[in-house]
Amino acid sequence: MKAKTIGISALFLCMSTTMLLAQTTQDTLKGEKKIDEVKIIGNTKKGSESNLISTQRKSAEIIERVGAVQLSKQGIGDVATAVTKATGTVKQEGGNTISVRGLLDRYNATTMNGLPIPSDDPENKNIDLSLLKTDIIDYISLEKVFNPRLMGDFGGANINIVSKEYSGKGFITLGMDSGYNLQNSKTDKFYLQDGPNFFGTKVQKAPANPLSAYNYQTSWNFKDAFGPSMLMPINSGMNIQAGKSFKIGAQGRLNTYAYAGFNNDFTYREGSEGQFGKETMFKDFDKVQKYSYNTNSTGLLNLFYRINPNHQLKLITNYIHSTNQEAKIFEGAIRDYAETGGAYVRRADYKVTNTLVNQLGGDHKFGDKFSINWIAGYNYLNSQRPDRITNTLVSNNDAEGTYSVTREAGLNNRYYDNLDDKEYTGNLTFNYNLKDQSKVAFGYQGRFKKRSFLSKQMDFKWNNDNSNPIRITDPNNVDAVFNAYNYAKGFFDITSNFGPADVLQPIIYNGDQDINSGFANVDYKFSDKFMAQLGVRYDRIRQFVEWSVNFYTPITEIEKVYNKFLPAFNLKYAINDRQNLRLAASRTYTLPQLKEMAPYIYIDVTETTQGNYYLNPSDNNNVDLKWEFFPKAGEVVSLSAFGKYIQNPISRAFINSSDPYFSYLNAGDWAYVYGIEAEVRKDLFSFGNGSKLYTFVNATYMDSKAELDGEKVKKDTYDALSQASLFAVSFDVKEDRLQGAADFVANANLGFNHKWNGGNELDLVASYSYVGSYLYSISTNQIGNIEQKPVNMLDLTAKFRFQNNIDFGISLKNLLNPEIRRVQSNSLNSETYNFKRGQIIGVNVGYKF
Repeated sequence: MKAKTIGISALFLCMSTTMLLAQTTQDTLKGEKKIDEVKIIGNTKKGSESNLISTQRKSAEIIERVGAVQLSKQGIGDVATAVTKATGTVKQEGGNTISVRGLLDRYNATTMNGLPIPSDDPENKNIDLSLLKTDIIDYISLEKVFNPRLMGDFGGANINIVSKEYSGKGFITLGMDSGYNLQNSKTDKFYLQDGPNFFGTKVQKAPANPLSAYNYQTSWNFKDAFGPSMLMPINSGMNIQAGKSFKIGAQGRLNTYAYAGFNNDFTYREGSEGQFGKETMFKDFDKVQKYSYNTNSTGLLNLFYRINPNHQLKLITNYIHSTNQEAKIFEGAIRDYAETGGAYVRRADYKVTNTLVNQLGGDHKFGDKFSINWIAGYNYLNSQRPDRITNTLVSNNDAEGTYSVTREAGLNNRYYDNLDDKEYTGNLTFNYNLKDQSKVAFGYQGRFKKRSFLSKQMDFKWNNDNSNPIRITDPNNVDAVFNAYNYAKGFFDITSNFGPADVLQPIIYNGDQDINSGFANVDYKFSDKFMAQLGVRYDRIRQFVEWSVNFYTPITEIEKVYNKFLPAFNLKYAINDRQNLRLAASRTYTLPQLKEMAPYIYIDVTETTQGNYYLNPSDNNNVDLKWEFFPKAGEVVSLSAFGKYIQNPISRAFINSSDPYFSYLNAGDWAYVYGIEAEVRKDLFSFGNGSKLYTFVNATYMDSKAELDGEKVKKDTYDALSQASLFAVSFDVKEDRLQGAADFVANANLGFNHKWNGGNELDLVASYSYVGSYLYSISTNQIGNIEQKPVNMLDLTAKFRFQNNIDFGISLKNLLNPEIRRVQSNSLNSETYNFKRGQIIGVNVGYKF
């Protein structure tokens, strides 16, 4: 007779998050032990290049991922730069948004762990990805092909940021970095606004009784941020990271990771900027100086609790406090005020953003066939522009070189705004595995956003009937004009262009956006080589906007409800173990943003925009064909063809007006974009103890066309109450390129990795990027298209990792320092924008305890 005892032993291989379960049997009569079964549960390091490419090869869907390991080697510190290393992606120059496959911000989505995260700017749909640090992620997934589990508001790509899960021995890392923009040496003084502090924590509030008393505590004058004792504005940063795994019970493990950091950035730019008609000059600033100071304070805590191999919970909380200060000086000509030159416009803009992302989720397996994934989130965003200052002065062309402040109300003002976004969101997915690796997935997603926005502007107008001179010799000394003494003497008035004369009534808009979604997906494996994924998604969308603005509108609120059925399929054929052929098609939509629907007018120095409450969603029809080849682990060669046919596309264009301004329009019935993408990730040469020379190259060629129909715009914006159209627009042509679609985009990276026997390591990476020309704005009334010209960029980085836990890095960014140019195709061939970003030398050091 045999007596058996069963023992379970567990070994945690922490760095790869792997659990080894071994079951043994013992024959007590023979005194022998045998291993009956070995089962490995867990996952490899998610952010490694080889694991990401292996996942891409096996996936039923077309995916592209950029991992933390690759980003570290390239010296990339923020997610925005990281995303541009993926195929077909462009960061819009002069802004903070990403274009994917020629489709602008509105067509893309940003999620964290599958849940949407809020934008930090009401002008944009997506968050400024440069606010997110690559230290806090495992990888970035660029999902260019729709799957029903993704949000239906999808056109170019869904950019999903996967939070870092640390597992292993406890560690603490301290990091410091510093950098200098060589362009900053061109200015003797670094001007900034009075009021904000170094860390960006100080926020000015609108004074009490702002229209009946001069209660302003901050100066109109720009201050020198460094004064006479400091010569150079130097970027700086510091961060601390910590992580540790804790064993809980027999099978449980808590993985913890925390991050806290602060960094800042000083940038000086000089160039030109303007606004022009066909033959008319509205604003032509041939000398523009921009001083900007940005801060980012980030705190994050990630908790992943593996209860046992079948159940996991996760809690993620991320707080970002970011600020952007800009002091801008525009010198040149303004129509009606200084048509031959002598205009001097000062703009101080201070933007403060607080973003909070909270997520709680779980993954649960019940046997071999059934599993549940769920995650719920609460996002909060507050964005303020406290005490934005604008002054318009004109040279008197006298021997003393004096300036006069313009008397017209609105050209000298202080402005305050505040935006609050609260959003609840959640995903619930049920998965059931069929035989032969086929499976069914279905679930629910919900997203409920509530937004409130208000702005206040105080206009300072010098009294026309007063003989007191208003000339100043220093255009930066506006305090000599607008001060408590002159106000008490009655030399100027403080007014508002909205509400009663003695009451500062805010301009407001409030909005709700509710989306309830159900989806179902089937992965079916026909054979070892061929599988299909078929699915459908249903979205019920409600958008509601109400407003109170400083001009007449026939209505003061609007509510729209849409029902969207979104089919999709993905086909995958494995030619052999190393090659795949994929085909995908889907239907999605693009929603107008609440800000675009609210008839709120935002005035910048050279651009003005107004919302359109008659704006409707676009419908997108997508198709992709892709070939993939995986020569060996960590390598991939791919070629893709894609096409998109967009119905009722949304564009930004000039509206017919004596003073041109932009609005958002369904400019035509259709648009299309198609292109070819190619990617190569390849080790070129290996030698010694794992050292290698490698490359990463991708390129995208695109072509596009969009219908432009002024009669459609007139019909779409017709109001029955006033029996008139809200907007009139006169397009020059019936068809043109799709706005924002670059014709050619490419990235080329050459890296050298060397390992010494002692454990020390060196990474050298040269990164080149090219962004071709694209249409910045659409011509109306023969004023000419504005085109963004091509840009070439080159970065060099070197990173040393020493056995004694010290990291040291050197970076040379934007070595080519190209001009960022926009040219208008009018009779003057006007240059509307021309700046350089500057070359940046940076160093960083880290120590791991």
